Amino acid sequence: MNYKKSVDELFCTLGEDIKVSIDGKITQTKALIQPMRYKNKMYLEPERTELGFKDSECFLYLGPAEQDFAGKESSTVIESADRCYKVSRADRIALGGITQYIWAVLAPRYKDGVFDAL
Repeated sequence: MNYKKSVDELFCTLGEDIKVSIDGKITQTKALIQPMRYKNKMYLEPERTELGFKDSECFLYLGPAEQDFAGKESSTVIESADRCYKVSRADRIALGGITQYIWAVLAPRYKDGVFDAL
């Protein structure tokens, strides 16, 4: 069994159902999305600005290579069952010149104080 097939099986088994919108084209897939936790616990206290509190919470995304949005971060939106995310940074993870999966850092999308949707 090759590495990519193993990674795809992992997403199918452990991943959650998500929708990915790249340049307005929406597709459904399964991916892993987990909160990123920092050693110094900075995520427990949001940053105070003139406009109010700035939530700096970030999420780690690991998803299938077929949903490649690396280089299109600003036009990509990811929606899970409970929230919607904008992509802060994305990259392809390759082995032997073949993209195995997509790695990204996500931030929640808000509109009027609630999670935005696609």
